[in-house]
Amino acid sequence: MAKLTTKFIENVKPADTRREIPDAGCRGLYLVVQPTGRKSWAVRYRFNGVPKKLTLDNVGSLADARKKATAALHELERGDDPVGLKFDARAKAEREATDRNADTVER
Repeated sequence: MAKLTTKFIENVKPADTRREIPDAGCRGLYLVVQPTGRKSWAVRYRFNGVPKKLTLDNVGSLADARKKATAALHELERGDDPVGLKFDARAKAEREATDRNADTVER
């Protein structure tokens, strides 16, 4: 397992199958390369003995990916499930959007 670099990430080519390339620079962080060439980031960890995968949103750079992965792992150390927190935040945002639209003049 090698420490990923920006140059490597830019030059990595897609394969016939989905690939997860681990980053030795940050525990649990993976570069995910789809057969289409799309690249994304994920953090793999265990919560209460169950393997989990958190897909990182809005990652602009390797440094940003490492920072978000580290933040997720700190949540884990505090006893929180990063995937659960992500879904809770998304559900709260959807509820707030629904509430804002419920009291409009049109309704």
